[in-house]
Amino acid sequence: FGASDWITTAWLDGQILGTFQGGYTPFEFDITAFIKKSQKQQLVVRVDDMPFPYKLEGKQGYGQAKGIWQTVYLDARGQCFIRSIHFTPDIDQQKVIVKVTTSQAASANTTLKLKFLNGDQTNPEVMQKFKKGQTEISFQVQLEKMKLWDLDNPFLYEVEALVLEQDTEIDCIKSYFGMRKISVMPLPGTNFPYISLNNKHLYLQMCLDQSYHPDGFYTFPSDEFMKEEILCSKRIGLNANRIHIKVEIPRKLYWADKLGLLIMADVPNFWGEPTSEAQKEYLVAMNGMI
Repeated sequence: FGASDWITTAWLDGQILGTFQGGYTPFEFDITAFIKKSQKQQLVVRVDDMPFPYKLEGKQGYGQAKGIWQTVYLDARGQCFIRSIHFTPDIDQQKVIVKVTTSQAASANTTLKLKFLNGDQTNPEVMQKFKKGQTEISFQVQLEKMKLWDLDNPFLYEVEALVLEQDTEIDCIKSYFGMRKISVMPLPGTNFPYISLNNKHLYLQMCLDQSYHPDGFYTFPSDEFMKEEILCSKRIGLNANRIHIKVEIPRKLYWADKLGLLIMADVPNFWGEPTSEAQKEYLVAMNGMI
């Protein structure tokens, strides 16, 4: 599930697959053990949006922004697949730190291959061997003729990550990253803190992006609509948008990366007291958003 608001429970042929509590971030249920070959099966999904003081309401006061609001899909994958891949750019050292997490412990013959699909790497393929029992691997890649991501030239390094078992490919994903640095620096000659992009001061010209639609509420009508929102922001002279009390759809964040717009994001709000339940809800949304 891309996102479903708020408590989602699923059953396959009456057998419960799981429950997820949180309205804004991705989650999944593994149905492998319940699959019956060559048979029709019934999938039932129930979404409960009963109000609670600690529930993250966000823009629900604007209308019926609830229920399944992002794409739901079924994905077949091998036993050892890439659960996450994360890139931490370091433009000062001209390198990127790559962290990959797999779904199960590696064998003595498990290797990760990272393939650069663009850029000016002399050797576009990087091989990293897992230690037996590892589920996480972290390594650095030095970038030759590093290309920065900036507002006028939002260059993205496109990569392919593969898990190999005795040189046989068992999983493959494509992703991207930008070599950019967002930091805070004092204005020259003052103590005023200033947002900086790639070690240069940046005067933020932002709008409050409600990211809300009369018909779809949280959901955009099309991919082209999302792309046009980013282009429109740039055409009127903006260099950033603040997404208002909503965790944005990843596809729109992709267009911001691709077209060159910075994003500031809010964690949706709750209306009750800051109880332990409220903190848990907040952390689920914030960690998922990051």
